[in-house]
Amino acid sequence: MEEIVYHTNYRLENEYWWFVARNEIVKTLILQKTDIPQGSYVLDIGCGTGGFSEKISHLYNPICLDTSELAIDYCRKRGLKHTYKSTVEEFDFEQYPIKAAIMLDVIEHIENDNAIVKQVYDKLPNGAWFITTVPAYQSLWSRHDEIHKHYRRYSKSEFNNILRQAGFNIVYSSYFNTLLFAPAVLKRYVDKLTGAEKKKDEPVENVSPLINKIFRSIFLLEKYMIGKIIFPFGLSIITIARKYK
Repeated sequence: MEEIVYHTNYRLENEYWWFVARNEIVKTLILQKTDIPQGSYVLDIGCGTGGFSEKISHLYNPICLDTSELAIDYCRKRGLKHTYKSTVEEFDFEQYPIKAAIMLDVIEHIENDNAIVKQVYDKLPNGAWFITTVPAYQSLWSRHDEIHKHYRRYSKSEFNNILRQAGFNIVYSSYFNTLLFAPAVLKRYVDKLTGAEKKKDEPVENVSPLINKIFRSIFLLEKYMIGKIIFPFGLSIITIARKYK
């Protein structure tokens, strides 16, 4: 990703509606759907500036892994202890008793998605969990994806097929960011029709404090629903899988 994305994410990750709600929803689902013991080592692959690792650091021992030195520097600024500038292929998984790997909005940045998922599967110990999120629907491709250097967006079935082909067992999968789906889709199409999309160059769209609060509250409502139901559509996908040989 471009450096401006890391600077922006570090500045906004603890207050911007999308980061706050997504991270809370993912944490909630990990607690609901997995049996990862508290205090376990959890590998945050493509950790970025460490916002999610910081969020779960009172529950687990996060290991921050990223190929960007800038990202790792920001993780250290957050006080995260286990930080590594490395690829999945180069990282020694055996130096920690890893119980889970997490890739939040990372796989869409990697050209060969099948290869990276297979690498994670091969290097995780048997019984380890794999928690992933990706953006949904190629039809919603926008300037936002280009700024963030995405290669693609996914349907739930095609994304889960990649995990299954690597060897993972799917435990739970759902679309999410569903309650804001309709206004988000409408805005993207209006921006395309009016040409406003071409003028965007910020990695995170600016919103007023009031709108930020409203969007955060709406998105966070899904925290109370998503573990009990499977949303049939949404702007993102979350899948919780496990390695069993």
